[in-house]
Formats: sequence, structure tokens, C-alpha cells
Amino acid sequence: MKTTMHMSGEVVSHKLAAECGTETEAQKVAEDLCRSTSLSRQQIRIIRPGDPRQGAALEPEDRGIWRTAVRSHLWFGLAGMGGGLLLFLILMASGIPFIAQNAVWAGALCVVFGGVAGLLLGGLFTLRPDHTVYASKARSALRKGQFVVSVHARGRDQLNEAKRYLDARHIHTVQSF
Repeated sequence: MKTTMHMSGEVVSHKLAAECGTETEAQKVAEDLCRSTSLSRQQIRIIRPGDPRQGAALEPEDRGIWRTAVRSHLWFGLAGMGGGLLLFLILMASGIPFIAQNAVWAGALCVVFGGVAGLLLGGLFTLRPDHTVYASKARSALRKGQFVVSVHARGRDQLNEAKRYLDARHIHTVQSF
């Protein structure tokens, strides 16, 4: 049973893509990553140019992305409503006549607008702009005929470990935040 609830519904939310010129080079990089880091072979994928399932190899967790969308909208929406209520209480306490004379409407509007702002932030979190950069650069390399080694790290430590290893070998990479 989980004792904590993360905003992201993905098991693996840290991703890195390394560009390789040949399939042999990509296989060597993948094998070396398995040997030299704490990554398992299941966390590393070699994506070939023209592979019809490139998107699934780069972002394999469709269900996780849906869980992220639901969780982020729920929690950011509730936090926004709480922030709107807090703003209303502060405005009431400061004695602003318009707020005091229209307390029900002012309170409702603050809570609703706070909730909408929270939902917008939830949508931004769901879009994962860092994953967009990762996926678009990897697809660009694939269109150029290069092979991509995709790393799906279970945490920031594994991501940094893989990044250090690839940087030491001067392999061009792009990663999510």
C-alpha cells in the first residue's frame, strides 16, 4: 500500500534521450548504461528511425498520464479554491466595504476564481512542457536517421547518474526536468 500520493501518476516521470548515429552504437550505449549505472534493461529502450511505435517508446505510460491529469486537476483545483477562500477571509478582515456588504457573492467569486486558477495550473502540470521538449528533440533525431536510446529513470538520482555517464562520453542528450 502506498503511504504517499504524488502529483504525477506516472511510475517513471524522469526521462532522458541520447542520440546515436548507428544501431551498434545505440546498443553499446544501452549495454554500458546497464553495466555502469543502477538502471535495469527494462528502463532503457532503443528507438530506430522509422519505428511505427516511437511515441509509445518515448512515453510508455498512457495510464500514468491520465492519472497525472486527474490528480493534478483535483489537487490544484482544491488548492486554488482554498487560496480563494483565504484571499476572501483576508479581504473581509481588512474591512473593505464592498467585500463586507456583499460577503456571500464576494466569497463565492473568490473561491470559484481560485478554483479556476488551480485548474489552469493543473492543466499546465499535465502538459509537462519538459516532456514535450524531450519528445520533440528525440523525434527530430529519429527523422534525421539517428537512433535514440531512451532512459526511463525511476528518480532524480538515476536520471543524474545516466546523464553524468552519457556526458562523460560526449553523447548528446535531452532530458525532462
